Amino acid sequence: MAGGGSVCPPAGLGFAGEYYTVVNGVCSRASNFFGGRPALEQAVGYAVVLGFGAFFTIFTSFLVWLEKRYGGSQHTSEWFNTAGRSVKTGLIACVIVSQWTWAATILQSAYVAWLYGVSGPFWYASGATIQVLLFGAIAIEVKRKAPNAHTVCEIVRVRWGAAAHVVFLVFCLTCNVIVTAMLLLGGSAVVNALTGMDVYAASFLIPLGIVVYTLAGGLKATFLASYVHSLILHVILVLFVFLVYTSSPRLGSPQVVYDRLMAAASKARDCAAPLSHPDQACGPVDGNFKGSYLTMLSSGGLVFGVVNIVTGFCTIFTDNGYWMSAIAARPSATHKGYLLGGLLWFALPFSLATSLGLGALALDLPLTTEEGAKGLVPAAAITVLMGKSGSILLLTMLFMTVTSSGSAELVAVSSLCTYDIYRTYINPNATGKQILRVSRAVVFVFGCLMGVLAVVLNLVGVSLGWMYMAMGVIIGPAVIPLALLLLWRKANAVGAMLGAGVGSVFGVAVWLTVAKVQYGRVDLDSTSRNAPALAGNLASVLMGGAVHVACSLVSPQDFDWETTRREITTVESVAVAGDEELDEERLVRAKRWIVKWGVAFTVVIAVVWPALSLPAGRFSLGYFTFWAAVAIAWGTVASAVIIVLPLVESWGTICRVCAGMFTNDAVYERLDEVNLRLKAIMGAMPEAEKRYEQMQLDRQGAVEMMTHPATVANVAEEDGDTSQS
Repeated sequence: MAGGGSVCPPAGLGFAGEYYTVVNGVCSRASNFFGGRPALEQAVGYAVVLGFGAFFTIFTSFLVWLEKRYGGSQHTSEWFNTAGRSVKTGLIACVIVSQWTWAATILQSAYVAWLYGVSGPFWYASGATIQVLLFGAIAIEVKRKAPNAHTVCEIVRVRWGAAAHVVFLVFCLTCNVIVTAMLLLGGSAVVNALTGMDVYAASFLIPLGIVVYTLAGGLKATFLASYVHSLILHVILVLFVFLVYTSSPRLGSPQVVYDRLMAAASKARDCAAPLSHPDQACGPVDGNFKGSYLTMLSSGGLVFGVVNIVTGFCTIFTDNGYWMSAIAARPSATHKGYLLGGLLWFALPFSLATSLGLGALALDLPLTTEEGAKGLVPAAAITVLMGKSGSILLLTMLFMTVTSSGSAELVAVSSLCTYDIYRTYINPNATGKQILRVSRAVVFVFGCLMGVLAVVLNLVGVSLGWMYMAMGVIIGPAVIPLALLLLWRKANAVGAMLGAGVGSVFGVAVWLTVAKVQYGRVDLDSTSRNAPALAGNLASVLMGGAVHVACSLVSPQDFDWETTRREITTVESVAVAGDEELDEERLVRAKRWIVKWGVAFTVVIAVVWPALSLPAGRFSLGYFTFWAAVAIAWGTVASAVIIVLPLVESWGTICRVCAGMFTNDAVYERLDEVNLRLKAIMGAMPEAEKRYEQMQLDRQGAVEMMTHPATVANVAEEDGDTSQS
């Protein structure tokens, strides 16, 4: 179709013809993708949010009840906040994946793929994986030096005193609030775009189910729900990846994706209005080698990668939820769980964004930067590829990420408020029942406030992208002090507090200054750009760390780790593990193992892999096919491991629960256990054993009298006759 002397759609873009129309004889591209038209009915949004919320509330609460009824779990305050400190490798890895999979993992990773091409998914995945790998060393140190801790701030208080405790408690709570805000901002935006559901209603209804099952089962309920969430997430992940690269009639192969990415970024493409609009993807990419999406030589991608690394460290090290996962893990599972969790998590953003993010570009969708910043890139791609069924699957996937991470944030905030405020400053002699009551109250209150927070941020216009870029600036100064908390005995309290304060002021100042100098203004748009975010994040983290290290070198603390072992106590007794698992030599070996492999994998995915891809320049078809194959394979293997491993490790518990549900075997086992204990007591007390045997004989006689009274009477008469004779 001709218009104004030009072909419509433009040459080479016939596959995107539906987004071009002739207006007054001129070929024009659609100014946006969604245009206020949701892909699904509003009722579907309410059904997914309320239906899945109700399902997980009932299902997770039922699992918790089963474990209590047939698995022998004791629902104390310690169990509520630490899951019994006995979680195995597979479930810990699953929990790490679930906690670290935010709405941003799906939405923001696809957005940076849309912005920078293949480098975006890689830097999102690698930049946020290395923190999990390296945090494994901290997790082992928790087991060695503070085995009874409930929160990271408890350790801060014992080591650095009350003033530092308050400072870092503020940082940790701030981190939890920011992460919660990101979850709900991304979740409500996509629910609204896909279904038309009111964004404010979504902000309140999404947390509803989370609050209920977290109230019922605490951290263990979060862990059990995390497994189910991860299972659903990874099944959908594999479906989407194979759809884009093998089965979709719109794409369906790496070659089709490759050819269309080349066409989308062609230098010959006319990007002048109305054939395109300034905020849409069109033509060569600024800062990319030869303007191509098919290259790792991307300045924008690299800058985002650095910001992502800094932001990742800020989140992992200041979010109490990750410290609680370390606390909940069985000592022998801690280091392996974190390493495995990091490698499995890499697959989600890398594989998903390499499919849906690049898929949106290959389809030449008329998405705008505003739509992308709200996290709508994967929603647009899957709507085109699968229609309503794809939109429902993505909505389900998103709901899984928000609920699993949201539950972890609820328990993290609950533990901080319970142990670091209530038990520390209000009621130091609190009983287990009182602590459990306060924990549940905080879960309920914060769960309600989550919705209020999301509504306020939506009203002021804060987006998911802005929160992601700003997070490191705000909480970055606490990263290095908290990392050194258990790694360096010389780290002192004054340096930690001073570093946190100075780093915050300096980081914010640099952030705003760079935004003003480079863009001439300070607003939500300019402060979310790469350069100000990079400068602010680095200034915040590095200044905080430099001040802390300098003060500690001038006046070293020389802390005795026995203090944290002795002064941090549990409320109720908990069987953490056998003595062999808490053996110092064994834990030291575990630390060496995680440091060796954590550093090795960090070097591979953050240095070696990108370095080896640089000589490729702009990828050839063969190189891109290999790249796509790696994404497919990593996603598939990771999905299989995360689904099967927790089941294998917990098979004994599963069988015991099933036996208890359908037979009386569990009852007999418990009776046998009680009988063995009684025999052991009797063996240690000979007089008690004789008395016990006499009681048994008396009881037997009484039973015989009740069951055979005539026989007993005859025996008595015979005894009387004998005595008379």
